[in-house]
Amino acid sequence: MDVKFINPFVHGTMEVMEKMAFIKPVAGKPFAKVTDAACGDVSGIIGMTGDATGSLAMSFSESCIINIVSKMLGETVTEINREVLDAVGELTNMISGSSRKLMEKDDLKVFAAIPTIVFGRAHTLYHVIKGPSIVIPFETEAGQFVIDVCLKSNLKPKQKEAEPESKAAFNPAIFGKPSPGVSSNTAFDPKEHNPAVFGKPSMPKAAPDILQEKIDKDLSRAVPVEHKNASERIDYLRRTLAETNATRDMILKQMKEQPFMEFTQRQRYKKALPAYDAKIKRLKLDISAAETILKMSKDELENPTIKPHFQHYPNNK
Repeated sequence: MDVKFINPFVHGTMEVMEKMAFIKPVAGKPFAKVTDAACGDVSGIIGMTGDATGSLAMSFSESCIINIVSKMLGETVTEINREVLDAVGELTNMISGSSRKLMEKDDLKVFAAIPTIVFGRAHTLYHVIKGPSIVIPFETEAGQFVIDVCLKSNLKPKQKEAEPESKAAFNPAIFGKPSPGVSSNTAFDPKEHNPAVFGKPSMPKAAPDILQEKIDKDLSRAVPVEHKNASERIDYLRRTLAETNATRDMILKQMKEQPFMEFTQRQRYKKALPAYDAKIKRLKLDISAAETILKMSKDELENPTIKPHFQHYPNNK
């Protein structure tokens, strides 16, 4: 496997772990794995396609992932639960995204699917393509995790261009003078020339949690609002419904467009979505009830009658 498909995953893993879990894992010596056995107790695996086809897997020992998630959440986690499994999926997705960003610097376009979580002692992992995978182990203060990469390049080898018979002589009048300290016979190295531009890209920063205040206000206990009539109440309910739908759509958009969103922030957004769905359903029922009242006459409002169900009709026999 080409090293240009491996180094991005090493750098991407280091960046994500330092930013999201506040740890600095130490990378070990890579080795080839020829079996389907996982190197940990819980794993996330994600398929890839594009200039390379295959998959990336991350496997954690139980003590390691519990320690990582505890630091991510800022609270003590004692066992592998739903939040731990969600965190494995998020980390796999973020490391995939960070690594693919680094690949773009080498003109490699790789796209990823949705991660799958597998857990249990002595579980197995099946990569998208057959053949040995490259495993890079990482050590942390609480245990070991590995990244398990199995990729096959889809790039066709470039044909070497024929060199011209004679090279044009250097002409300062046309090409200008070389920069101080740079020989005219030295090949131009863009990374040395401007490391700020050609250096290793940093990981995108997560956007601020600007919606949390809006979510807290929307989902708090509503203060009763008095209205003069049913028509005024319908207008109020429709405005509230439109605002609630807009906020829900904004939450979904941010979760989709921000793969490096802080884990705790993403968890809050996930928990808020069912509450928004329930509120939207309740508002629609309130609007229907208000519209029904608006259609009723004054006599029907003052002297309501309950229409009998067909099962309650008197028996004439």
